Amino acid sequence: MDEEVRYWDRLGVYITRQFAEEYIERSQETGITGEYLDNDIEEYQQITTVSPMTLKREVKELFMKPFESVELPPESQVLMDAIAMERNKLSIIKGYMADGMDKAEAKEKYTQDMDEMVGEVLGLVGDESDNSEDTPHEEE
Repeated sequence: MDEEVRYWDRLGVYITRQFAEEYIERSQETGITGEYLDNDIEEYQQITTVSPMTLKREVKELFMKPFESVELPPESQVLMDAIAMERNKLSIIKGYMADGMDKAEAKEKYTQDMDEMVGEVLGLVGDESDNSEDTPHEEE
């Protein structure tokens, strides 16, 4: 892997120095680095992290050390896999079509594959998916 890339445990992904600096700049401008949906009150809550100086110090220390390969957490790995799959969407869909699917079936298969991959890591795959609201019901 590139010498200018390091794994930043705080984010759970590999970063470049430029990405880290942009991330710190965004957090410095607002003090907010993200938000999450609080299901109890059904509102988004903002997340404030440590000071930009602490972040800069972490990044400086990361890039002072030699590159170390780490195994990404499952959530981060599936994000990387989803990005790669999206990047190759056209060829994947064309591959399904070459296997005999029509365009609509190929697009649906791609969407199902993406949903299964992400849903598995998020714990959303199981018996419940067979009865989702998006699934057409023959009884209607």
